[in-house]
Amino acid sequence: MASMADRCPACGKPRGSNAGCLSCRDAAARDLAREARDVTDDTLSERSAAGQRFAEHPPWWARLAPGTLLRKVGLAADLIGDYAAGRYRAVPWRSIVFLAGALAYVISPLDLIPDLLVPIGWTDDLVVLAIAWSMVKRDLRDYCSWKGLPPAEFGL
Repeated sequence: MASMADRCPACGKPRGSNAGCLSCRDAAARDLAREARDVTDDTLSERSAAGQRFAEHPPWWARLAPGTLLRKVGLAADLIGDYAAGRYRAVPWRSIVFLAGALAYVISPLDLIPDLLVPIGWTDDLVVLAIAWSMVKRDLRDYCSWKGLPPAEFGL
């Protein structure tokens, strides 16, 4: 159970877990920004590989996550990997930073609400991923077109 300090003062739910609450969305966005600070060209390949491993062979606690989450993690990891390898550069650096930060946040089992607290531990991850997804949706659609993937499979 989250302590009072870990609860949103506006809605009373665990901080960062309620997409309908502005205060929770702000908390999730701050966490995303913190994860994105260390995104550099040198770290992209590593983040992509970690995202691919996570999507293809999720740890036990991630196997209970919604299937859409793992598909989105896989797509983000693919895009970051293709960018890092120079195969796909038709995406702004800003989008790469948002996706890499979100990927790092989602992969980490210890974040605002630890993922080990299944299923509530996934709420903050879903909010962070939704924020990043909404900010780079057009770039993801373009990437899907380039890769020959159906955008609807990833909620685009």
